[in-house]
Amino acid sequence: MRRVANYIDPQNIIGEDSGDLLVVSWGGTFGVMIEAVKEMQNKGKKISLAHFHYINPLPNNTAEIFSRFKKIIVPELNLGQFVLYLRMNFQQFKFHQYNKIQGLPFMVAELVEKFNEILEEK
Repeated sequence: MRRVANYIDPQNIIGEDSGDLLVVSWGGTFGVMIEAVKEMQNKGKKISLAHFHYINPLPNNTAEIFSRFKKIIVPELNLGQFVLYLRMNFQQFKFHQYNKIQGLPFMVAELVEKFNEILEEK
């Protein structure tokens, strides 16, 4: 199964290739994630987005991307299945998680608030 990763596109990043915070998302959350990240980028924050299209297997450059950011957050509209998968496969990184399980989508304002909270943590 892992050999399939040799045939899928490398993961891309929206924003700078390195920085203070990497937002990791997948599935139908792309629109709200990109809006929240762009809002913060416009305010001078060093934040980027990696929206995954392939999760099993993950693209070969995933660990390289993660290594270039000081903090990583994985917001999910579930109990955190993707962040658990990432923790299993990349134990060398610390992943913050932000879950919403109310049957409602994320709002840009709540994501910006959470991202700022993570950035301010020591």
